[in-house]
Amino acid sequence: MIINLPYKILVEKSIDEKIKDILMQMHLGKNCAIICDEHVQKLIGDKIKEILSKSFNIEIINPISIEKTYLEELSERIKLFDFTIGLGGGRSIDATKYSSFLAAKPWIAFPTILSHDGVVSSRAVVNSNGDKVSVAAIEPIAIIGDLNTIKKAPYRWLAAGAGDLISNISAVEDWKIAAKAGKEEYHTLMAELALLSAKGVINHVTDIREKTYHGLEILLWSLICSGFAMNIYGSSRPCSGSEHNFSHALEKLSTEKNIQVGLHGEQCGLGSIISSYLQGSNWKEIRDILKSIDCPTTASEIGIDKDLLIEALVLAPNIRGRYTVLNEHKIDRNKAEKILEKVEII
Repeated sequence: MIINLPYKILVEKSIDEKIKDILMQMHLGKNCAIICDEHVQKLIGDKIKEILSKSFNIEIINPISIEKTYLEELSERIKLFDFTIGLGGGRSIDATKYSSFLAAKPWIAFPTILSHDGVVSSRAVVNSNGDKVSVAAIEPIAIIGDLNTIKKAPYRWLAAGAGDLISNISAVEDWKIAAKAGKEEYHTLMAELALLSAKGVINHVTDIREKTYHGLEILLWSLICSGFAMNIYGSSRPCSGSEHNFSHALEKLSTEKNIQVGLHGEQCGLGSIISSYLQGSNWKEIRDILKSIDCPTTASEIGIDKDLLIEALVLAPNIRGRYTVLNEHKIDRNKAEKILEKVEII
């Protein structure tokens, strides 16, 4: 197995004075495409272009969607550049990593929000035939974190990133369950790295809530470590179990019904409460941790209809092939409702 990890990581309050030198040291070539939406372009994209234009030929591309077919077309355009920078949130970074992967071009992750652990992962989430699907991509060759920019992000998105990391706890427990059932082997090192990412959040809740530079740096590094766990293992197994099945089910249903179901990390946080209960773990402790970072823990807080949550929990065991605690429970609508009532989500 070949493992690709970023070989440059720049995390500063302001990266203005260092970004050009970092890119020059990497010898990537002169032609760079910055992929970001119009909001992020105004927020920081135009400034980064101005800084880099003294040494590079820069073009900003606003991706119009994350449809698989569109990104395949975008990859043909990306082939004209030496490297790309994914600047923004999950959509821009997924668009960058997938189109760059198809174009066989290196890419750099430059997150402006910290809402999930996809910053460093080798998977991208794209739309295909009405569904959100995870597709093979490639890890970034570098990560740039400008804390002043991240600090401007609405706190809800930071809390969602923290919630995604907390859900690693139930994901690792599912991994143990799968190993006990003889479905796959448990890898202690990768599991502990995933749990370390969750611990980073738990031990720094106040700093994250107050958006101190220390808290933002802890959250960024925790998301990076979570991504490392997946990349080194070669799949999302260390950080994705039944709680992610629940999230994927919500996303599928929301696409079909054209409704909103909260942020990914919020969904996984709710899912981790359910999963922990089914695993026989301390689900109240998980719930309290999520409450401490202002992640929603009830249907009303996340704004999802009770019936949709029930439907998602029934669908979750069959949403993908990964063995989890959901495979050890026969969940129909009646049982799903009782579970959600027990953990006080509805």
